[in-house]
Amino acid sequence: MRKALLITSFLILIPYISVHGQETDSLSSHSKLNYFIDFRTFIATFQGSLNLDVQVYEGRNAILLNQGIGFTSITWNGETDISFSFPTTLSFLFGSLPYEQRTKHLEINAGTVNLIDVETQDILPFPRASIGYRYQNPESGKIFRLYAGFLSVGISFNL
Repeated sequence: MRKALLITSFLILIPYISVHGQETDSLSSHSKLNYFIDFRTFIATFQGSLNLDVQVYEGRNAILLNQGIGFTSITWNGETDISFSFPTTLSFLFGSLPYEQRTKHLEINAGTVNLIDVETQDILPFPRASIGYRYQNPESGKIFRLYAGFLSVGISFNL
């Protein structure tokens, strides 16, 4: 009799444990650390970089610090210069739902793109600001960004 009661109790608890496990699994949250590839262009300038986003604040909205490494190609008077670049920005993510409950964000970011002049080894900072759309799925970790800004338009995505 005790065995039958124990087995029955166990069989009743299995569906409850499974449902409870599924509920907690579906409560995914955004990663505090993201990486993505970013491409920007403006007339005769092209910039590509591999970036790392670190979440520095989370409330109803979020603030991310973005640091990258890449290259910039500038064509001027028929000559093309290619240099290393290090973009650094702060991104502010806004939306109608709390940050953890949304996948679609209005993103406003501002910062600099620091170019390294290959000939003189000088660091040349240029301002960078943009506003755009960011899709970030907390379950899959996928990121897609489309934006326009101060002297640039761009697209970003992670792999």
